Amino acid sequence: MSAPHDKTAAAPALGKENGHRERVVLPAAREGALQPSAPPELDYNGRKHRRALDDASLWEMARRIPAALLQTARLAWSVDRRMAGTVVVCQLLSGIGTAVMLSAVAQGLPQLMADDPREGLARAWPALTVAVVAMATGAAMWILADWATRRLNPKIASAADLQLVDLHMRAELAAYDAAGFADRSQAAEIGALRAVDLADDAKSLTNGLVQLASAAAVLTTLHPVLLGVLLLSVIPRGLGGVLAARVDYRVHDQTISARNVRGMMRWWLTTAELADELRANTMRGYLHFWYRSMCDRVESKQVAGARPYLRITLLAASLGGLFTLGMWASLAGLVLAGAMSTAIAGTAVVASQTAGRALNSIIRYSTVMFHHGLYLSDYYEFIDEVRAMTTARGTAHATPPRQIRLQDASYTYPNKTTAAVQPITLTLNRGEVIALVGLNGAGKSTLIRMITGLTLPTAGQVLWDDTDLADTDAESVWRHVGLVPQKNGHWPLAARENITLGQPREHGDDRIWDTAERVGMTKALRELPHQLDTLLARQVWGGHELSGGQWQRLACARAMYRQPAVLVLDEPTSEMDARGEHQIFRELRAMAPDRITVVVTHRLDNVRMADRVIVLDHGRIREQGTFDELVATEGSLLGELYALAHDR
Repeated sequence: MSAPHDKTAAAPALGKENGHRERVVLPAAREGALQPSAPPELDYNGRKHRRALDDASLWEMARRIPAALLQTARLAWSVDRRMAGTVVVCQLLSGIGTAVMLSAVAQGLPQLMADDPREGLARAWPALTVAVVAMATGAAMWILADWATRRLNPKIASAADLQLVDLHMRAELAAYDAAGFADRSQAAEIGALRAVDLADDAKSLTNGLVQLASAAAVLTTLHPVLLGVLLLSVIPRGLGGVLAARVDYRVHDQTISARNVRGMMRWWLTTAELADELRANTMRGYLHFWYRSMCDRVESKQVAGARPYLRITLLAASLGGLFTLGMWASLAGLVLAGAMSTAIAGTAVVASQTAGRALNSIIRYSTVMFHHGLYLSDYYEFIDEVRAMTTARGTAHATPPRQIRLQDASYTYPNKTTAAVQPITLTLNRGEVIALVGLNGAGKSTLIRMITGLTLPTAGQVLWDDTDLADTDAESVWRHVGLVPQKNGHWPLAARENITLGQPREHGDDRIWDTAERVGMTKALRELPHQLDTLLARQVWGGHELSGGQWQRLACARAMYRQPAVLVLDEPTSEMDARGEHQIFRELRAMAPDRITVVVTHRLDNVRMADRVIVLDHGRIREQGTFDELVATEGSLLGELYALAHDR
């Protein structure tokens, strides 16, 4: 983006000089160019829990918090019963310790106020000893509960994350095409991420409840009026905490979209993948301007939230102070009227302070658990949804097919009215190399998904020999499939595992090197710092990166290493040089007698090596036959595409 005439389009930078932000000046360009436009205001209106805390009543919060605690308890119990039980027992013992301590103080204080200090101390020391032991026991129980919680938290987080990842990997591919699946998946992921601190937050909340209950019980036994006095002293702080939490969350809600997009942009600005494009196209100035604008928006909303937060906090503190003063005045009145001893009044002050601290903890962690409850509900709802969509098709076991037959098989994606693949009847035989050809969107990728059992047809049948894939265990089908997809995985694993991917290494590394030789990767792997043990992830210390063509060769090696009965390659050589491409197709031809081979390619010269060419058009088989037959046929789509490819 260029700067206007006689002006510079500047964006604020992170640095400061003389109390002012430095400016990033965009390069001047042609006369009359406009200043960069500011990024659009972002507001994710699809968020399910938008303004959830801001709109929730106290009753709504109170209703959800126990559910969140129960969900947390179930998670904790499922991952480590011993640690979960330890937390519960320690919480109860800590509360009992608080109650015993306050009761002992109430018994000991009157003795200390005797006329003879020595005699008073002699009478008071047993009760005071009990108070000290109870206080120490409560503190020890808190430390032990904290230790158990620190052991629970990572286990809960791992269990939640592992379940989510596992179900994603086992879900039918159709699940990914369901409306809103990605949004629900993201919400569930937030729930899994929140599990990191779940047990700790639940422990803090329940501890506050236990401490408050203990203090209230002791005050009630000392004098019935004290419970009401306690409530008057802590209610303003409680309400202030809720209102302040709402202000915090409102700021969080208003900035979540900007922060999310800023985080995405930050990755793109700092990754090596786009470094060339960013520099060569002189994008740095504008993108820095964009990023700085997003930072300013988030910062301005956060700063704006400081004033109402301060106002609420000051008001709550002032009211709390007035009520506390009233409590002390009430206690003094009771003492002067002879309705309460000075010692009991002192105990009441100690208990009210304990209750106040407990209430602050309750308010803070109730807010946190309220949000945990919202996202945990998303998590469990999504888990149930995906579990119902996992690949559980049948109990039959697939064997290497001699023939794959599609009988009026078609597939329509969810929420679509037109089938991606129209009803097709087709037979593929072992020993054949079949080339799938067609324009973009013709249905080629969907068809190979049905052939390999990755997707079941929405109508018709796909049979391996006489076995219907709809009645067959999916894993048993995929054991006989080797797939090279258009977007193959650049797995952050060692080179060896990038070829074997968990397959048995029956002959050590000999078979790996043999497969690498067949795809032309031997020299490249030998030159890696640790050969097959080299980590293929440049972003990690000690990692190494391959070129695009080398990754494609490795993906082909991965499929060939499996020695599958059904080998499917979808644009396997799009990034390879001519020599690599020729080698891959030569190997496919050599391997063909033992398997069914299907190749999807737009490079029509490679189609010559196929025994049969199937041309798809709008989800239908338009024509099929040998390459030479189809090219020579008048009106053939393959002939038209081939002529266009050679008329450039």
